[in-house]
Formats: sequence, C-alpha cells, structure tokens
Amino acid sequence: MPTVPTIDAKPFYAYVGAADEALETLRTRVTTLPAQLKAVPQSLNTLSLKTLPESLKTASTQLQGQVAQLPVFAASLPAQVKELQATFEKRYSSYVTRGEKVVAELRGGKAKATATKPASTPAAAAKPATKKPAAKKTAPVAATSTPTVTPAVPAPATETVSQNGVPSQTAQTS
Repeated sequence: MPTVPTIDAKPFYAYVGAADEALETLRTRVTTLPAQLKAVPQSLNTLSLKTLPESLKTASTQLQGQVAQLPVFAASLPAQVKELQATFEKRYSSYVTRGEKVVAELRGGKAKATATKPASTPAAAAKPATKKPAAKKTAPVAATSTPTVTPAVPAPATETVSQNGVPSQTAQTS
C-alpha cells in the first residue's frame, strides 16, 4: 500500500488564529465605538477656518522636511524588511498557537503540542492508527409470513399486420 503524505496543519491553525484575533478586535471596537462617537462633536467644535492657512503652512514645512529625508529612508529599507520578516514569523507562530487552542476548544479537547513543531522525519509525522469502534451486532431479521407482492407490469404492445394490410396492436402476454 502506498504511503499517504502528511499534511502540514500549521497554515490552517494560523488562519483560524488570525480569524479569532480579528473577531476579538472587532468585538472590542464595537464596544468602544459609542464612546469614540461622543468625542466627535467636541473635536468638530475645535476646528476653525481662521487657523487653516497657518496649519497649511506648517504642513508644507513638514512635508519639505520629509522629502529631504527620503534618501535616508531608502537606505534603511533593507533593515526594515528584515525586521518585518522577523515580526511576521513571530506573528505567524502566535497565530498557529492561538488557532490550535481555538480548534481544541471547539473539539472539546486539549491542544496538540506537536502541531507547532515541524515534522522532521516521516515516522515522527505519521499519525498512529486509530482503532475503529466495534460495529453493533444486530439479531438477524426473522422471516415474516407475509409474502412479497411484485406488481404486475403489462407487456408492451406489438404491432402486427392483418391480412388486409391494416396494422393492428395486440398485447403480448407472457
């Protein structure tokens, strides 16, 4: 019998963990939304069209400073990419762990500790055979005295030619 390849469950667990975190974040934001909406009218009252030209001048000066810093920013991009990769790997690992816990809770069991470890050998990755539950034995059905009735199907009609050349249909009986 050919060997069945093992499937890495880490992407599934990471997906479940990320979805769980997204739901948690949404629930938190929904509960804090009314308080945030209460602050909107106050912030609108502090805006003034009289101070708009001054704030535009300040924003223009800040933008010029940011443009001057672009070469320095471009030089730091490779280091930022490495940092983001490390952050991604940590977050992926945390999502896998979180997903394992969520799936274990949904199944009503305990999270597996082996799912976060990469399978290095096929023997370590192979799952033990699970024992199938024994089939329930039922008593043989006793023959009943009621006979089984098969409905009669009429035979198809066949066409015959009479002596005078007129076709007529007759039913075949078998």
